[in-house]
Amino acid sequence: MRCRMRRNNEVLNQLYMKLADSLNISDSKTEEIVSSYKAVGTYLGNLETELNINIYPQGSLNLGTVIKPLQSDKNGSYDIDLVCQLEAGAHLTPKDIKTIIGSRLKESSRYKNMLDSEGKRCWTLNYADFHMDVLPCIPYDSSQSNTTIKITEKNEQNEYVYSLSNPKGYKEWFVTEMENIFKESRTIYAEEKKIEIEEVPLFKLRTPLQMAIQILKRHRDIMFEGQKHKPISIILTTLAARAYDGETNVFEAISNILDKMVTFINIDDNGVYKICNPTNNEENFADRWNKTHEKPEAFFKWLRQAKKDIINDPLEFVDGLPKIKEQFESRFGHEVTIETFDRYGKMMEEKSKQNILGITKDGHITTQNPKTVTPIRSHTFYGG
Repeated sequence: MRCRMRRNNEVLNQLYMKLADSLNISDSKTEEIVSSYKAVGTYLGNLETELNINIYPQGSLNLGTVIKPLQSDKNGSYDIDLVCQLEAGAHLTPKDIKTIIGSRLKESSRYKNMLDSEGKRCWTLNYADFHMDVLPCIPYDSSQSNTTIKITEKNEQNEYVYSLSNPKGYKEWFVTEMENIFKESRTIYAEEKKIEIEEVPLFKLRTPLQMAIQILKRHRDIMFEGQKHKPISIILTTLAARAYDGETNVFEAISNILDKMVTFINIDDNGVYKICNPTNNEENFADRWNKTHEKPEAFFKWLRQAKKDIINDPLEFVDGLPKIKEQFESRFGHEVTIETFDRYGKMMEEKSKQNILGITKDGHITTQNPKTVTPIRSHTFYGG
């Protein structure tokens, strides 16, 4: 039984790695987005030199957990979050800061036609297949060591106010939750690309935690397609990072995360849910859970379903790839599944050519202990 579990984990690990690769944003699209947000920063900075504007990414792009949008998504676009920090804007009111950025974007012959109506916190620019949320803010204080920012937002009374956030601090925390794997992955990437380690951004890496989060987000998107109360990404990401325990196997990482993430949800004696920002205890990512019971119910419903769909069911049918493929299509989408199994098939064919693919005495394909199994001749595994 233990040997069977190891074999199952190996196959599912490979499949989930290929699934995450299929969900991931392409290098060319990443470069296009980076170029676009740098252009926005340059434009705003040139107009407001005295405010010393600094643009940098936050959210999934910054963490390397962006996933492709669903084919059925009406917007059909990537959601990119940018911080627009006015380093010398401490003397301005929240309304001043929000208005300055919006006015400058409206003055541009390029950006005025891409600009959405004003959002609660952001100004949104719509590109061909991605939209960019520009978040105006100022530093919390003048200390260079403090990365906390004061972001502008409209409250329920439609008044402009400040609230605190810390995207740079969150990224640093995220890295520490997978520190050993991060260092190893960064070193390997730097050696392959022949660049300095410090030049490797987080979004270029493919760690088990990043891949696990991408898979969980896609399962959530499929499950809540066209529905309300979909669990938000910052909650999934925070709970996953807290639950991650340094696993190098993607399947085992997901299994551990789904098993433990609930233990990092706090509920006080009054029934108030708290999932605190690890860099700012005053920011509760689950604040909306306390306003409507549908949101926590939706999360726990998703968690139960994810355990069944991603862990339990695949383990039962792991020796039958057609069944796994059928499951993947319903849980992660048709196009992504086709790409995943195509990647898996090419990998298996390459391993066969390299004589590192074999078949055990009980008829199971493996890449482990190739000297103790019967080699498999080159074969096309496309479609499972």
